[in-house]
Amino acid sequence: MHDWREALEHHVLVPPHPQRLRQPLKESTAFQCVLKWLDGPLVKQGVLEVLSEVGCHLRVSLFDITYRHFFGRTWRSAGRPVEPLSRQPPRIVFNEPLYFHTPLNHPNIVAVVEVVAGGKKRDGTLQALSCGFGILRIFSNKPESPSSASQDKRLRLYHGTPRALLHPLLQDPVEQNKHMTVIENCSLQCTLRPHPALEPAFHLLPENLLVSGLQHVPGLLPAHGDTGSASVRDAVVR
Repeated sequence: MHDWREALEHHVLVPPHPQRLRQPLKESTAFQCVLKWLDGPLVKQGVLEVLSEVGCHLRVSLFDITYRHFFGRTWRSAGRPVEPLSRQPPRIVFNEPLYFHTPLNHPNIVAVVEVVAGGKKRDGTLQALSCGFGILRIFSNKPESPSSASQDKRLRLYHGTPRALLHPLLQDPVEQNKHMTVIENCSLQCTLRPHPALEPAFHLLPENLLVSGLQHVPGLLPAHGDTGSASVRDAVVR
């Protein structure tokens, strides 16, 4: 019971927009998204000079462009150290898989990936700074291009924070909107693919919940005879 109570407390989800829920829902589709690496001088030299022990992590949220509505729960990657800008071009490797399933099969349902840098100020307090964000299209708007295709993507990154997507002037396609400014020479490499192996665990994972591949979920059988609950990656790889 303790595992379930802890899981429920940490997995409080923001529901999709009410108008979206009034539309006919399809069967839930499972996905695996691997966030591979970040290219470019996204963390500026000025940040490295005023903060110590600087690290970088990614935050991923689901977003409905039609209704300008974030939903689900924001997922956060593990942190990676940021080195001085000596390597050309700079690259931060993540290689982190995350899993989710959603019945909201619509081209305007996207994943928003934010790059966040953090470190200690001179007085010892922690500070986090948004370094930009990208938009990952989950579903195709072409009927002849099913969501079953694996997609290797290099996401363009934009100045600002994901909150900019809430502005009423940002109409779809937001990537081409004049109010969106691309960060030059910076991108995020990732892979998105359907993951049918997750389907037997749908009853253990709420819809629209982003989970890490190493996250332990109560109810999943452990791999290789281990005790306790299994990670999502162990359960879906077998």
